[in-house]
Order: sequence, then C-alpha cells, then structure tokens
Amino acid sequence: MSYKSESAQNPMEELSFILGYFGWGTRFCDLTEEQVQVLIFALQEAKNITETVNVGNLEEAYYKSTGRWPSTSIPF
Repeated sequence: MSYKSESAQNPMEELSFILGYFGWGTRFCDLTEEQVQVLIFALQEAKNITETVNVGNLEEAYYKSTGRWPSTSIPF
C-alpha cells in the first residue's frame, strides 16, 4: 500500500491540469519522454482512482478498452 498525502489531487483533476499544461491539441505520440514521465509521476502522486470510482466499473472499462482484465482483478 502506498501512502498518499492528504493534499493529493483527484486523479481526473490532476490529469486535466497536466494535459491542459501540455496543450489540449497535443497528441500522446508527440509528447517528449520528459512529458510522459511528468504525466506518469503526476498520476502516481494523485489520489487512488478507486477512492472516487467503483473498482468494478474500472475493471470493466479496462477490459472493454484493452480486451484483457487488469492484473489486479480477481476473475470469477
């Protein structure tokens, strides 16, 4: 379990902030390696998304988007 600061941002708000800073018209493939690192760091430091979104819904969305279940899910 990782410790998240009480001042950690909601992950959606943090993502919006970072993408807005990079420019909404910027394609992911056009990001520099440093920008990708900043994006990953910002999301890792944000609150866990499961604090605001149901984990079951997240797993379903992940499966629909990728065709596989996340490694954290317990398939039944």
